[in-house]
Formats: sequence, structure tokens, C-alpha cells
Amino acid sequence: MRVDNPRFHEKGSMHRITKGWSLDEKYLLTMGKEQFLLRTSTRKTLVQQEKEYQWISSIPAEEGVGKPLQYGLYDQEKTYILYQYLKGEDFLSVLPSLTQELQYDLGLQAGDLLSKIHQVEGKRKEEDALAYGRKIARKIKKFHEYGLSDPSLIQAMDYVHKHKHLIKDRPKVLHHGDFHVGNMIVHEQKLFVVDFNRYDFGDPYEEFDRITLNSDYSSDFTRGLLHGYFKGVPPLSFWHLLKIYRYVNAIGSIPWALEYSLESLPFVEDMVKKTLEDYEDLESPLPKWYQEHLSL
Repeated sequence: MRVDNPRFHEKGSMHRITKGWSLDEKYLLTMGKEQFLLRTSTRKTLVQQEKEYQWISSIPAEEGVGKPLQYGLYDQEKTYILYQYLKGEDFLSVLPSLTQELQYDLGLQAGDLLSKIHQVEGKRKEEDALAYGRKIARKIKKFHEYGLSDPSLIQAMDYVHKHKHLIKDRPKVLHHGDFHVGNMIVHEQKLFVVDFNRYDFGDPYEEFDRITLNSDYSSDFTRGLLHGYFKGVPPLSFWHLLKIYRYVNAIGSIPWALEYSLESLPFVEDMVKKTLEDYEDLESPLPKWYQEHLSL
């Protein structure tokens, strides 16, 4: 529902939320006994906010996903989108205190939620694989423009070039766009996913390209995530594609941080390092943390 000039500041209290790296401004909006999540933007057009509203509203999940309630022009300079406010604790903060069994169970919930997000299909085009090939080329070009020369990432480029034919004719679905433990909350042992502002469309398996952000904090949660998504053990084809997508993400991450988020560079470099360590066995598509689980 579109509502322009909502004057939320006159109807309730607004508390700025600074957590995260989003370029949107986020607020906890309290009106009477009700609370909402308000996101405003000077960059997003009204059409972009409308599309986000429509796509996220179409996710077939009754619980676990904060749904958008309205969007529109906030004022002459900003657009906005208003979401349900999901009560709970920051999952990343409480994760270390949870039992391994509960971490795994919450992973199952996360995987089931992600499978529901991926039920929303995008329009496939014959040139999708070519477009992804151009995306790879842009990331590699940026890598060289910044004078980077990590031998392991050069090896990763070679692997991507040799195996990129695998991405042809893949399905195209709605992506959350940033699906990891930092964008989840937990309340009474139930998991909820937030922050859809980076949503896009692509191969469902590409959504897992930031799995390092999950496995680095909890391999139990990450196993649950995969088992909940696939309703069992992931197929081998998943691991082959995931290795490509993780390598592509790693190749592009450091140039992205250098250009857009210099303060996040140490964190990004650490995640890239851990991604490369996962594939020290160059021939195996299975990441090290999963191989270690299989050997238990």
C-alpha cells in the first residue's frame, strides 16, 4: 500500500538504528503500543521501493519473515518502506551461548525459511548465464585495477574460468541478498530473518555464497541451514556450484571494501581468508568445515 508524506514523527517516537552497513536510514517507530521498522532512503526511487514492497510481500511464509506494510514518498528528498517489527534478540549476539542442538535446530528453521523465499520465481532469460559471466569479468577487472595479486585468489579465478559452464540454465529465484547470522533474530527459540533491502534474483545456490559468515560462527547452525533447505543432505551438484559462487564473492569482496566500505576491510579480508582455507583441497568441492563434520 502506497502512503505518501506519512508524518511518522508526528504520530509517534522514532529511534535511530545504527547497527549494520546499510546505506538506508533505519528507525524503530513506536506508535502507541505498536512498533514498526522504518527504512528511509535518499537513493532509492519510488519505483524501487514499490518493487521491494511487492516482491517481499509475495514470500509464502506466515512466520519468520518481517513483511512490508506500506511504502511511499517520505518527504521531498526521501522514499521509505515500513516493515513489521520483529521482536527478539540479535542472533549473532546470543549464538555462542546456545547449545549445539539448538544451534542446529535454528539452522533447520533458517533453511526452511530460505526455501520459502526461493519459491518466488524470477523471470528467466536466455542471457542470464552470459550476464553472470560479465559479472565475473567485472569483479576480476576491479581486482586487477586495485593492484591485488593474492596467489590463492588467482587460483580461484582459474577455477571459476574452468567451471563457469556449470551456471548455464540454472533456475532464477528471489534472493534475500545478504542471508547470514548477522541478519537474523531469535525469540523463544524461533528464528526470524530481517533486512531484505539487498534483495535480488539469481540461482538459488548463489544465495549461499556468503556461507562463511555462518560457518565461521557455528558449523552446527550451518549444517542445519543446509539440511533444512534441502530437507536432507545437499546434492554434490550444489557443492560444485557453491565453490564457484564463493570464489566469485571472494574475488570481488576486497575491491568492494576498498571502494565503498574501507572500515570493513579487515573483516572482509578475514572472511576471504577463511573462504580460501575452506578449499585448501583444490580438487574437492566440499569445504573443509563440512569435510571435518563428515569425518566425525
